[in-house]
Amino acid sequence: MITLALDTATPAPSLAVLRDGAVVAERVLDPALGAGRRVAEEIHRLLSHIGIDVRDLGEVVVGVGPGGFTGLRIGIATALGLGQALGIPVRGVASIEALALGMAAYVPDGAIVVPVIDAKRHEVFAAAYRGDGAAGFKTVIDPHATSAAGLGERLDELATPANPVYLAGDGVHRCADLLSPAVLALPDDSPTHQVSAVRLAQRAGTGGARPVSPLYLRLPDAEVNRIRRAREAARAL
Repeated sequence: MITLALDTATPAPSLAVLRDGAVVAERVLDPALGAGRRVAEEIHRLLSHIGIDVRDLGEVVVGVGPGGFTGLRIGIATALGLGQALGIPVRGVASIEALALGMAAYVPDGAIVVPVIDAKRHEVFAAAYRGDGAAGFKTVIDPHATSAAGLGERLDELATPANPVYLAGDGVHRCADLLSPAVLALPDDSPTHQVSAVRLAQRAGTGGARPVSPLYLRLPDAEVNRIRRAREAARAL
């Protein structure tokens, strides 16, 4: 079966095509403004490059976040549109779990990995997972939106110099003050900082699939602004 996997949770969308679990091709888009809007075009280019007709796809796997609201909506809408047009199943996977799966391959067995996705507003989307051998990993801290300071308080309960936790993702820059002998960032040039569409597909195949519904974790900016304006108007009365 041919699987198309895509993730648009971050400014650098990732695409991959797998045949019976083996990677055929993978592409990561440059984190340019509006990169998510080019996903449909890039899918067409990727399939054309490897000589696969879109009608040969057997399923679509899509990252459901957490991440940027606009990016998530574009990726999920693209995946669902393809699924409906082709009559094939569409499965969701938490982008942050795919990030953790990639990190687990670069740290000692049993270590805790902390994927962090930039949530803007001086926050990150974060979680913590412990490697669990063939089973993949176990959740230590559920995905949530937090400040770096708030994440640091949670990590203080887990990390020691003898058993450090490992951070990776495009939100690491917001967590610079947390780094210590007990909290380590994976190298800047490590592929673990990117949500990989290949890891999405692998996570879907090992029990990580979930409904194709965005994992927002907090209100959209537009809703936050609406609530603020309503409160300001109420105080002015």
